[in-house]
Amino acid sequence: MSPDTAPGPLPDAEPAATSGTAAGATPGVRPVADAAGLEAAGWNGLLGVEDFFQTPRWLTVQERNSGTTMDFLVRDRGGAPVAGLVTAWADTSVAWLLARPDAMLKRAVEQEVPEARELLHDLADGDPATLLPSLVCGGRHLGRTRTLATPDATEADVEALLEGAEGLAAERGAASVCFPHVDLRDTGLVALLESRGYRHHTSDHYAWLDIPPGGYDEFVEEMSAHRRRRVRLERRALDEAGVEVHVEPLTRALAPRLGELDANLLLKYGNPASAEGSAGMIGRIADVMGDDVLVSVARQHGSIIGFGMVLRSKARGDEQWFGHRAGFDYEAQGKLPLYYDVLYYRVLDAAAKEGATVLHAGIGSIKAKLARGCRSSEQRSYLLRLPRTGAPAGPRGARERETPTR
Repeated sequence: MSPDTAPGPLPDAEPAATSGTAAGATPGVRPVADAAGLEAAGWNGLLGVEDFFQTPRWLTVQERNSGTTMDFLVRDRGGAPVAGLVTAWADTSVAWLLARPDAMLKRAVEQEVPEARELLHDLADGDPATLLPSLVCGGRHLGRTRTLATPDATEADVEALLEGAEGLAAERGAASVCFPHVDLRDTGLVALLESRGYRHHTSDHYAWLDIPPGGYDEFVEEMSAHRRRRVRLERRALDEAGVEVHVEPLTRALAPRLGELDANLLLKYGNPASAEGSAGMIGRIADVMGDDVLVSVARQHGSIIGFGMVLRSKARGDEQWFGHRAGFDYEAQGKLPLYYDVLYYRVLDAAAKEGATVLHAGIGSIKAKLARGCRSSEQRSYLLRLPRTGAPAGPRGARERETPTR
């Protein structure tokens, strides 16, 4: 499915924790114990090329890095899986603020996002913290959180998953259920959530770039004369400063330095991070993802001063690339125009040579992304407030947590 095609009315240290036990009150919905069991449960048959962040391999990474319990629900019909849903338990201990409902609502109110203040009053009694603990659904990745479904899935199949998740949340004493970044193009899920009483506010905008077959050269030629001249001046400035940028495989040998740069970026924007934690997470991604993770690396006189990580998704005869994380040595960077060369232009060229069709740029900095040729779609945080029935039980089966990173 191409990024601009709306899904139809529903086809469409040590490990941190193990997956808990799903509520068993929903017929036809079964839990899968952990990400390692997803492939055997038929999960891969639910995935499209845009669902990279819900693949079993990536969920194995998230399960270890998320610092909380994750659950995986599968809807069976006719003896085969037709839909699936990822959930994660969110309380004040988890660090992924861009998918945590309290932090998202607080930020939306501060930014005067329409509907946000009304939701703060109606759902959170004026205090976003009352939304926690929450069951976060559809994956905690940043953009396009959703249920998975085969082309044969029906609205009833997806609704059964929502019932299972809401039952799981109630059983554990959650204050809310949240889908943090539902794409407005996902019309079937939007309609179903609203029919079940979920309320929403805009959470961000998701950006993607169609990759021209001619790569960077074709991309630049399609720009306006003003933009084309500016991009070429940026490339010349990097050349004159002795900066070289290459796309290469991610290896464990790169992890310590990339961890330092990753933590630099996170700390710059107020997120908790450490170089050691980021390096460990990057090393695990290298181990799990193999050839499907690449890094665009900027070196100045041999020293790494910036990077961008990209993940390759292949499904149903298509290949698309996802920008995932980045980092910079801000002192070495100075005023050098590293960002777009590292994260867009070099990646775009490498992706075109591999036959990829789309580069997913994700959320944030939307104006700058649109100026570089991206398209975008509104994302919404959908919230369901649950009645509180006493002290929350919390998820079952959680082991000792490691310090999570995003």
